[in-house]
Amino acid sequence: MNEVRSREAENVRQAWGRVTRWLERNAPKNAAALCGPARPKMISDAEAKLGLSFPQEMWTWLLTNDGVRMADGDASGKFVGIDSSFLPSGWHLLSVEQIVKVYEWRIGMEAMEPSPDPDPVCLGWHRDWIPFAVETDWLYGRFIDTSTGLLGCWSDGDLNQFETHDSLADYFHSLANQMREYGKTEDGRLVW
Repeated sequence: MNEVRSREAENVRQAWGRVTRWLERNAPKNAAALCGPARPKMISDAEAKLGLSFPQEMWTWLLTNDGVRMADGDASGKFVGIDSSFLPSGWHLLSVEQIVKVYEWRIGMEAMEPSPDPDPVCLGWHRDWIPFAVETDWLYGRFIDTSTGLLGCWSDGDLNQFETHDSLADYFHSLANQMREYGKTEDGRLVW
């Protein structure tokens, strides 16, 4: 088990390293918007608050990078007035604090408007999902399913997509490949 966790940690480190190296060389303003590492207590407090254990690869990534910087004074946690996005479609990577806010918001939305489908994974939100990237108003995003380790996407009023990537490392490798192939820079920022 420890060998598997070690391999997962190394895979996500390598994949995330590819992303950050590309940003540092090609889009320094986006690289500067990355936050430093999260503290272990922040992550364990978030796990306790959500009643979930974050997968090892999420721990590894968050201990390397705690999302992207937000505008000062933005209490909502939404990305208003800051251009820190470098993900396709203008999405943002979440910090530990933002993960908790988005998770609680999604759970609240599901409670207010339960999915008409008895299987909550079809349209609604499942308690085993941890968000890690969102677009500006949080209506679209990516999550890790803690029960399977697979990644998925949600979108407002549409069916959730599953198995978009096998792991967080797979997602970051895919992102690095996309950046290398399609990413263009303008004024020190990545433009899709």
